[in-house]
Amino acid sequence: MQFSEDSRYAFAVGRVRSKETALLKRSDYERLVNLTNENEILNNLKTNWPLENPERENLNLNQLFQLAEAENQAFFTTYCLDAQVTELILNPHMLKSSQLTNQLKSLANQFLNLYFQSFIDLENLRSLLRIKNLAQREKQDLTTQKKLLANVLLNGGTIQLMNFFELLASNWQDIIQWSNTTPYQTVVEAGINYLLEKRSFLRFERLANEYKQQILLLSRYCTFGYEPLVAYYLLKESEIRNLRKIAYGIIEQTPKDEIKESIACVL
Repeated sequence: MQFSEDSRYAFAVGRVRSKETALLKRSDYERLVNLTNENEILNNLKTNWPLENPERENLNLNQLFQLAEAENQAFFTTYCLDAQVTELILNPHMLKSSQLTNQLKSLANQFLNLYFQSFIDLENLRSLLRIKNLAQREKQDLTTQKKLLANVLLNGGTIQLMNFFELLASNWQDIIQWSNTTPYQTVVEAGINYLLEKRSFLRFERLANEYKQQILLLSRYCTFGYEPLVAYYLLKESEIRNLRKIAYGIIEQTPKDEIKESIACVL
């Protein structure tokens, strides 16, 4: 894979490499899931989770997560020197924007193309499965399903949109078989099997997120450039989401197996 190899990011990459070592691993999440109440979670994070602001000692859980998000964004914006890259990563509406394709073409970056195209493919697959599952429960006709799907499909992925409309008429096993022609076969097959067994999308969503994380890890082969900075920002965002799921799962007494199934981590 070709990276931007922009020497202006030499110092930023050094900072990223240092901060990457503190990202939580699967074993860290396993330990946190076994905590029993809100105070244990809060005390553990204040003690072991690296945050720069000393005021964290006085914060509740939600404030702690908000602080982590603010610090992560501040780190990214401080070191990202490309306005187009900043717009791609921080604009929450970019995936649904007509500007996405133009931005990616302008940057001509293999890493960003792969990440965003995979992100869009997986979002579209998720929408397909959710609409198909809803249709079976509520006995919706194919026309209704197509209208729902047309409202949520995203442009810019590698899978042609017409494929998703055609798959609405297929059964689950046919969809699994079709997925063999895509890079997402494992995500689709395991996700559908778990859905049929547990009536839950947890596994599909976890595996889809882990698929995207694997792409982000490719940035470790980049010597210079903005790719490691992008990857660290997105991995840290995923870490914060994981911790929210664990914390609120424990508070709401969600079964531990379900909490573990929701945690996406490839480290």
